[in-house]
Amino acid sequence: MSLREQLLHAIDALPNSRLAIVLRFVDSLSGQPTKTTARSFLAHLQTLNAWSGDDLQDCLEAVENSQGSARFDYGVNPFD
Repeated sequence: MSLREQLLHAIDALPNSRLAIVLRFVDSLSGQPTKTTARSFLAHLQTLNAWSGDDLQDCLEAVENSQGSARFDYGVNPFD
């Protein structure tokens, strides 16, 4: 069995909840950047069964509403 056939067989055996992880990994290998958003990250947590509770939508809205621009002050070093 060729390597390609082995991969296809392994992918066919995966549950649907793991296919998104495989796709992101393959995309990362091909050099195609994927855009990560709060919504996609929280959706990913759901697929891993790592999210507990029923407040996903509330948390997602809080994250989206709190996004802002980051500012860095490189002129001040508190350790000097």
